[in-house]
Amino acid sequence: MRASDRRRKTSSTVVLYVIILVAFQLFLVTVAMEAFQTDAESLAWATAAVSVVLAGAAAAFLRYLRP
Repeated sequence: MRASDRRRKTSSTVVLYVIILVAFQLFLVTVAMEAFQTDAESLAWATAAVSVVLAGAAAAFLRYLRP
């Protein structure tokens, strides 16, 4: 396998991971907002914290894609 083919497959895989992380982060933000509205603050803060961690992971993956 050539280096360019390997790089393209790696880039595609990283983009897929980023899409999955962002979708999961959107779900967690929704859960956090509903928890805030129902006064379940511990759940809200926990899901908000996990969402922030996922945002950092997605940013790290996107940084990997830049040359």
